[in-house]
Amino acid sequence: MEQISQIVAMIGGIVATILLPLIGAFQFYDSKKRKEAAAAKKAEAENITQYAAEWKELYEKKEAKVHELDTKIDQLYVEKNEDRECIRDLQSKNVKLELENQSLNFKKCEVRGCKERKPPSDY
Repeated sequence: MEQISQIVAMIGGIVATILLPLIGAFQFYDSKKRKEAAAAKKAEAENITQYAAEWKELYEKKEAKVHELDTKIDQLYVEKNEDRECIRDLQSKNVKLELENQSLNFKKCEVRGCKERKPPSDY
């Protein structure tokens, strides 16, 4: 029985001197590894967030420029329509003036008596 207790004491001593420090070291190593992995994931997430922020900023700038160009196009369409109306009014006035001119010329012919006048011909 004494031998068994010596064997048990020896095994206990081996476990206490060798195995317990090894288990502690592995636990510490695993904890350190988890911390490093967590730090790497955090850095990667920050990097992705930074890229996303840059892309968002570029997208917003592009959208602002597109909106500005759309506003300018709308303004040009309004000006184009105003110009068309102005041209239409001027053409209408021009036609009216031409009709008045023809009517005045016709009246001049009636007053002068040249209504039935025949133009000279060289034939």
